[in-house]
Amino acid sequence: MRKIVEWIVDHPRTVVLIVLAITLGFAAAIPGITTLTDFKEYISRDDPAVRAMDRAEDRYGSQTSLMVAVVAEDTIFKVSTLEKIKAMREEFEQIIGVDEVTDPLNAQVITGTEAALVVGPAAPGKEVPKTPEAMEEYRQRALGSRLLRDYIVSSDGKAGVLALKLKKDADQTAVAKRVVEIVERYKDGPERIYIAGLPYMSLVLSESMGRDLRMMLPIVILMIVAVLYLSFFSLRGVLLPLLVVSLSTVWAVGAMAALKVPFTIMSFIMPVILMAIGIAYAIHVLNKYYEELAAGKAKREAVIDTALLMASPVAMAGLTTVAGFLSLMNSFLIPQRQFGLFTAFGVLVAMALSLALLPAMLALLPVPRRARKPRTRTGASRLSLSGWLGLIGRLVARHRRAVLIASLAVLIAFAVGTALVRVETSQQEFLGQDHPIVQALNVMDEHFSGIEQVIVEFDTGRRDGLKDPELLKRIVAFEEWLETKPGVRINKTSSLADLVREMNQKFHADDPSYYAIPDDRKLVAQLLLLFTFQGGKLGNMALGDFSAGEAIGLYSSVGSTERVELAREVQRYLDEHFRDIRAEMVGSTRVGASLFSKIITSQITSLVTSILASGLIVALLMGSLVASLISLIPLVLTIMINFGLMGFSNTPLDMATLMVSSIAIGIGIDYAIHFLSRFRREYREGLEPKGALERTIQTAGRGIAYNALALALGFAVLLFSTFKGTANFGFLIALTMVISAASAFTVIPAILVTWEPGFLRERAWAWAWGRKEVRPTRRAVLNPNPGLDPSLIQTDCEKEAQDEGKT
Repeated sequence: MRKIVEWIVDHPRTVVLIVLAITLGFAAAIPGITTLTDFKEYISRDDPAVRAMDRAEDRYGSQTSLMVAVVAEDTIFKVSTLEKIKAMREEFEQIIGVDEVTDPLNAQVITGTEAALVVGPAAPGKEVPKTPEAMEEYRQRALGSRLLRDYIVSSDGKAGVLALKLKKDADQTAVAKRVVEIVERYKDGPERIYIAGLPYMSLVLSESMGRDLRMMLPIVILMIVAVLYLSFFSLRGVLLPLLVVSLSTVWAVGAMAALKVPFTIMSFIMPVILMAIGIAYAIHVLNKYYEELAAGKAKREAVIDTALLMASPVAMAGLTTVAGFLSLMNSFLIPQRQFGLFTAFGVLVAMALSLALLPAMLALLPVPRRARKPRTRTGASRLSLSGWLGLIGRLVARHRRAVLIASLAVLIAFAVGTALVRVETSQQEFLGQDHPIVQALNVMDEHFSGIEQVIVEFDTGRRDGLKDPELLKRIVAFEEWLETKPGVRINKTSSLADLVREMNQKFHADDPSYYAIPDDRKLVAQLLLLFTFQGGKLGNMALGDFSAGEAIGLYSSVGSTERVELAREVQRYLDEHFRDIRAEMVGSTRVGASLFSKIITSQITSLVTSILASGLIVALLMGSLVASLISLIPLVLTIMINFGLMGFSNTPLDMATLMVSSIAIGIGIDYAIHFLSRFRREYREGLEPKGALERTIQTAGRGIAYNALALALGFAVLLFSTFKGTANFGFLIALTMVISAASAFTVIPAILVTWEPGFLRERAWAWAWGRKEVRPTRRAVLNPNPGLDPSLIQTDCEKEAQDEGKT
């Protein structure tokens, strides 16, 4: 390790050039970074729910649509409003990628008299009625159609929808952008216009992500600069750590771009997080460097000793943080796995640059004049912080048992709140009720049958299988069960069975008693043939050979738990009543239920993995299982407080906050590592536990305090995000950083002073530390000649220590 550090210090320009060359390579790839906001793509394509949706899209075309809702103050059945709807429809139809547009004027309705049965648009010629009589006739026709009511036209007549069906190969983002441009031109007037659907959601999320990042990144940089200046009161102390975190961010984002991994609603905050996390390692290294200079060492010796002394604690801190992020690789969600992987890479880079580039830069720069003047303004500021930290240390040592009892009481109190934690993976919960996407969804729920869909495919496996009256009657029974069952209420259903019933009623002079499935299979076939001859479109209700088709149920937005229960109930009903054919759920409800049911398991796995990996790393590098367990105790307290607060405040575990605990473990353990490493060193120098505590908290404690402040402020920047889930994530992580640091200053010292664990006296494994544990002062006395073999000197040191009866 010494040879490597000496080479870095002796060849600083080479190190800088190597880092610069790699940085330029990664930077060149960054312009190619893309975004992905389609929630369906967040789940593995091998998931059964996703495979079912893909099969449905292959058979029936795109399951994706855009919906533009026009809400009037009184009624949409007036010339000005309908003219606006017609004009928008005509422009929408010209958009590349749009298959068809259905609106209140051109939506097909079935009308029947004793003389004829007609299938055609709700408004004759798809034109706006001009006279009051024609308008009233059109209104009654539209509201009287079971196929249109509460789907294209609200039952109160105050709202109408333009439904855009997209082609399978359509550029959904481009289509959504064009729709937004068109809608903006028609917003003048008394009507309110809302846009809903996955393409629009993807567009808005992508724009929100870019806007958030452009806003938050400068803020986090300003906060970091402020913390660094407070810590070091020098331009060098600001620029060097900032350089390290900036380079690590470029490497991580560049790696994503080079590997064609897009930003998602979870990973777009990675640059902000890396800026906050990566600064910690540089703070500890610089803090130690100034400490070595203040001790009177020459620049070269100070840089080398700093790198050697900080290699182990920085490596432990970095690797445990990496372990925390890599634990997200167990997640069910692809974006969480990508976020964990590339953030871990960025943290690893920040750790490596702090131990390589930073010493090289310090070797190039002259010694700062203030570094040897402890009574300057900088020194006074540090003494002030050190004084407060020293006071905390003395209070903890004096009341150590009370500290431990209080910590246990807090643990128990917040453990109660963990039972109240709920999991919610819905889009509304993550985005927040004030988000424009959620507002549009609420409008659809209020005026229509809802935006959520239960989609079931009935596949008979034979031509004309859906024309079987008995099967159609069973489908009708299924729809009636959906609309009347307890729990989640299905507001409206639509299927080939509904079409056959509607056609049968109209065929019999609109007699309501004939709204039923005919017993005669031939009559069913004739009704469907008549419908298609009249220009009617089956859409997803049936394939061309009538071997299979879909039934759709619309319902208002519900929570994840209700969605899972709905999916289970529906599939259970299908398994019991449709054993002779293949009947299965497809679409977003099943995908969402699959996501929710697996996300808990993956979260627990990630949490356990993070704890075990972090504990193992500390045990290996410190050579002590006891040290590992002590470092994990504050984390258990932190996690319990985190979950307890979420339970008491009704903050749900969503796609962002699910990552909090795993990440908090990896980052929060850093404070325990730095504290334990320094305490053990001071203890081995011969200080009593209380003296070692005071010395540790006044030296390493400064770095821990500024580190925690930088991280807390950095993550707090996420509170400015437009996404509620991201804001909650930032708040909880910031809070865990404060709690972890506070635990390092209280719980760990109380344990060390009370029990004096054996690992404080035991020698760490030589391979783990990279060198023998030898007192620096004794080595300095025995090594007046730098040319002597260090191994012989260490042997002499050990022999003399043994002669004195010391470890």
